Amino acid sequence: MLKIKVGERIKARRKELKISADDIANKLGVSRSTIFRYEKGDIEKMPTETLNEIARILHTTPQSLMGWYDSSKEITTIYNRLNPDRQTKVYNYAQHELEEQNKIIDISEYQDNDIYLQSKVSAGTGILDLEPTYGETVSFDGEIPSHYDLAFLVSGNSMEPIFEDGEIIFVEKYPNPINGAIMVVQIDENAYIKKVYLEKDNLRLVSLNQDYDDILANEDNNIRIVGKVVF
Repeated sequence: MLKIKVGERIKARRKELKISADDIANKLGVSRSTIFRYEKGDIEKMPTETLNEIARILHTTPQSLMGWYDSSKEITTIYNRLNPDRQTKVYNYAQHELEEQNKIIDISEYQDNDIYLQSKVSAGTGILDLEPTYGETVSFDGEIPSHYDLAFLVSGNSMEPIFEDGEIIFVEKYPNPINGAIMVVQIDENAYIKKVYLEKDNLRLVSLNQDYDDILANEDNNIRIVGKVVF
């Protein structure tokens, strides 16, 4: 018998409640691709607090998502207690629901797409690789925004929990800093993904991970705004 994993139960429950991956991601404060990785089992060691929060969002229990509670046994018990006429009604309803479910083919979330990775950008200490010397075409199994100009690979963990090391981000070209926006910025020979703040004499780059100090740039630096992260 095929063992159903936690991620598959999360996805099934999310679909049952018609809750989007975006909704869960926003409530957890992570990217939607992180939710997809949870569902696909790419992230095996899910923190207990994360599982508890997902269970709360999905109006279920961590035990149910872990498979420690088999609801099918309870359904069978209830069914066996019904009289024959009511059993027929339950069977006919369940058969109808199964037929309706089989009509739905949802491949939009995990269809394979090829995207061109422009380069790496650092969520940590910075990496000189913004020009298309690193460019390569890779397979991507998450959702792709309807409009973007460049795709980058995140290097480092300073933008966790929103953007994780090794995650692909999509960027819309924009030449000027937007106060409070998450942007890709090149400072001298380093390329970053950071939250950008405009100050009187400085451009402040802020990490979401509080273990990292802010980065300050001014007129003495060579500053290049690449664009705004759209996903």
